[in-house]
Amino acid sequence: MTLPRFSEPVSASEKPETGGVFKIYSYADYLNPDVLKEFGKREGVEVKVTTFDSVDEAFSKLSTAGLEFDVIVSTPDQLSKLVGRKLLQPLNEELVPNLEKNIWEEIQSPFYDVGSRYTVPYVVYTTGIGWRNDKVNVDPAGLENGWNALWDATSQRGKTQLLDDKREALGMAMLREGQPNLNTASPELINIALAALNELAQNVRPKVQISAYETLPAGRITIGQLWSGDLLSGAISYLPKGTPASVMSYWYQAEGGPVFNDILTVAAASTKPIIAHRFLNYMMEPQVAYDNFVNFVGYQPPQKSLDAAKLFDEGILPKSLSNAVVTQEAYAAGNGFLTLTAEGEQAWEKAWSKFRAG
Repeated sequence: MTLPRFSEPVSASEKPETGGVFKIYSYADYLNPDVLKEFGKREGVEVKVTTFDSVDEAFSKLSTAGLEFDVIVSTPDQLSKLVGRKLLQPLNEELVPNLEKNIWEEIQSPFYDVGSRYTVPYVVYTTGIGWRNDKVNVDPAGLENGWNALWDATSQRGKTQLLDDKREALGMAMLREGQPNLNTASPELINIALAALNELAQNVRPKVQISAYETLPAGRITIGQLWSGDLLSGAISYLPKGTPASVMSYWYQAEGGPVFNDILTVAAASTKPIIAHRFLNYMMEPQVAYDNFVNFVGYQPPQKSLDAAKLFDEGILPKSLSNAVVTQEAYAAGNGFLTLTAEGEQAWEKAWSKFRAG
């Protein structure tokens, strides 16, 4: 998809804006505070992060509340809606040279934004099942259908998690039911997924949230649907003192399971568009990306220079979670959540609303 430009990109000859507050809209705990502080020092601005719980919430508030930010963290399936509502401004590629210099070739001009007119990639991830192997005797890899490990976790009622994301939650149910098209608009298939989630809710009583990066290491949940970065983030930052990282395990569906990336964009309402471009470029610097990943976030940047296997060999990341790393090959062959048709969006939203109401 080559997205239309509704305005011209900011000129590369313009001087960076000075002083004031630089505003970012993002998930909570999704950017290393030390990395943000260093950027603020570089540019002479105060960096402030406002958080959202889901990209649907973010889009709704951006569309209706007149919120003004400089940089918005989002996902590819939201992109065309953000562009269509004129909530983003096109990028000037001269101001983000690290995209071509440092990022995997597969995402330099991604299929969802050909020419990178509006986005640069932030981090890559898979979606699967994470669990505390000292508290739950389960191995999804040994099951005929690995997703059943969550549906079968009746002994962990109230200590499970389902991602608070309609695409991820319903998509997982589709995969369990043998439906690989995560972008279907078929009401019949979506309702089958809804029935599977209702069964899960009745038997397991999962918490619908996105905080397992903290609650799983702490043992407040013991198994759940997680993003791969949650496992590494939990091992890096949230395990109680004296608890080894080896108690955390992860599984994902290697063939046809969700593999994708999040994106960084410059808001149309930005009052600091030059500094916003500089922030995008900053986050693609190898050392900055490494510090953001290894020292806080746990979500992997698609950096050419990053040898994830070496991080495990050197003990920087726990070997028990080596399958939480995304390879270029896995990314290229991955199954991603894409922009839905208007009818598809309504069908998914209707099903998710019914599930949440129950």
